[in-house]
Amino acid sequence: MNAALLNESLTRSVEDYLKAIYRLSSHGEPASTSDIAHLLELSPPSVSSMIKRLSEQGLAEHVPYKGVQLSAEG
Repeated sequence: MNAALLNESLTRSVEDYLKAIYRLSSHGEPASTSDIAHLLELSPPSVSSMIKRLSEQGLAEHVPYKGVQLSAEG
């Protein structure tokens, strides 16, 4: 997907999640749902729901009980 097109189609919320995942996983380990929730000041169930959507859209790679990382698209 074209980067310009991707940026136009992302909501502010999705951008915030992608930035949080990038920040938390920058040391090489996947970001945990609880760490993302803490950083964004959201509930873990809300974060889990968004991570599922990001994964379905191909923006993130989620491994249950391991964490989430950005995909090449994300």
